Amino acid sequence: MNIPLIFIALIVCLLTIYMMNRFVKRPSIFTVFILLIQFLSATVVVFTLFENVFTIPQIELLIILCGIFIPSCIVLFDYYKMKRTVKNNGINIHLVEKKKKQEVEKLNFSYFLENAEHYKKEISALTVFESLDISDKRISNSIKRQLMLSQKLINNKKYEAAALQYRFLYGVLPQSAEVAYNAGYLHCIVGKYRQAHRILNKALKLAKKHINPINKRLSHAQELIEMILFYNGYALYYLSRYEHSISSFQKVIDINPELAVVYKNIARAYLAMDMEDKAIEYLEKGSLDAKDNLVRIILGSMYYKKGDTNKTIEVLGEVDIAAIKQVDALKYKGKAALKEKKFDVAQECFRKLIEIEPTEPLNYYHLALSQREMLYKEDALKTYHKGLYYVPNNSMLLYNAGTLLDELGDREQAVHYLYQSIEAEEPVEDAYNYLGVLLGQINKYREAVQVFDEALRIFGASYQLYYNRGIILEMSRRYEDAVNSFEKAYEINKNDQVLIYHYTAVLIKIRQYNEALKIYKNSLNKFPKDAEIYFGLSKVYAYMGEKDIAVELLQKVLECDHAYLMKIRKEPDFKILYKHQGFQSLMVS
Repeated sequence: MNIPLIFIALIVCLLTIYMMNRFVKRPSIFTVFILLIQFLSATVVVFTLFENVFTIPQIELLIILCGIFIPSCIVLFDYYKMKRTVKNNGINIHLVEKKKKQEVEKLNFSYFLENAEHYKKEISALTVFESLDISDKRISNSIKRQLMLSQKLINNKKYEAAALQYRFLYGVLPQSAEVAYNAGYLHCIVGKYRQAHRILNKALKLAKKHINPINKRLSHAQELIEMILFYNGYALYYLSRYEHSISSFQKVIDINPELAVVYKNIARAYLAMDMEDKAIEYLEKGSLDAKDNLVRIILGSMYYKKGDTNKTIEVLGEVDIAAIKQVDALKYKGKAALKEKKFDVAQECFRKLIEIEPTEPLNYYHLALSQREMLYKEDALKTYHKGLYYVPNNSMLLYNAGTLLDELGDREQAVHYLYQSIEAEEPVEDAYNYLGVLLGQINKYREAVQVFDEALRIFGASYQLYYNRGIILEMSRRYEDAVNSFEKAYEINKNDQVLIYHYTAVLIKIRQYNEALKIYKNSLNKFPKDAEIYFGLSKVYAYMGEKDIAVELLQKVLECDHAYLMKIRKEPDFKILYKHQGFQSLMVS
């Protein structure tokens, strides 16, 4: 056995599969050419092995060159191109991902809508037979045998055959409401809703006309009518005739108002029509079924989406979490508890969720959030670390761990985590913002600006990024660059007064008085009682030599906020006004 040749054959075949995949995703003439060479190399080496042919070194070298070396170069080129794309786009992709654990099945509206509930089952064969009035004994015995056969099919869960059997019996006994009901019921079970609706309509007419109200085996006529109406509503629901379905179910409630299953099916129909308020009304009644956790979860989630967090906690508090471990119940209850500031309840919910879904980063995020609100900051940090053990590349957890470390005073570690956050998968804009500001606070201005520049390449026209970049540049006394950054922020949002203060202050420092004047005047139209804007505008006019106007504006400053008097006295930019009579009068006042 030629072991080296087997190894070469294996490598050639694997590279052939890669080239086939590459051709499917990126077809080109070059790829076709290489793929043909690859197929030829693979064919030669495989048949050499199977036919036990001795190969000369030159042939083996040619196979290695064409079957391994050339496609390997293409693989390396693809890898290099992928890494360059990753670097340019600011995202991080791994060639080999950690295997994720199987996700816990989550319940949602689609599951609820697709699984309308049943009520009672078929009427037993003997009960049906006793309701019939057949004088001929031979026919009576034959019908009885057919009914018993149908019952046997139902008991063995052969519903298709049972439905066909009852369809035959319905043809033979068209005046029997019981037979019609069973035929309609079985057609519902096998999903033939249109036929079921037609048969049940006929059954309803028969039940109203011919059923004896006093029947020993079928409690009374109303019970049969109730069952027919229920399954008629059921069939109409699956035919997407929701309004007619609701009407049929409502008639069942008129007969028996205690049936929780009917309320739940009506809620399904309203949900299918996007009438959530009406759905909630009927779900509340359906939730009286103590065993139905699903209804409580659906109802709780709807309360949460409507912002009624108190009712969310109340309804989901009734769900048997320990027995069924419902993810949605814990999730909505925990999030509602956070909004209601019931952090101990939220903490309990998210701890359980972590046990169920240890690889879901949102569980760690919400648990740490509740711990931070309770001022258990060390515990919150441990929660972030635990989450990062399972999902080490999660930007959200890295970002929040960084902000918490900053709160705890460990700025060096905070910067480390924030850098990891922006280098991780799906980095968030807030991480860049926080990191840039933090670097500015520790006087690493150049590094901070680089962070903001990288963020702007990824997130484009972000007001917050341009604004914070301008602040950092202003702090580092790079006023020209700060103006450019503030200008772009101002183009995006002209309604932020704090931006206006900083932007105009920098313009004044570089003596662009006309530009500052224009911004101040535009801003006064929106903020006519802003003392700071009048204060800055007076400085501009003072520098431009318009002393009278500057003093008039200072008068308006004091009218808006008299507390500015001390600030005006200490402002060195107003030294040129000290000899002005109007300014002196203001200072005395």
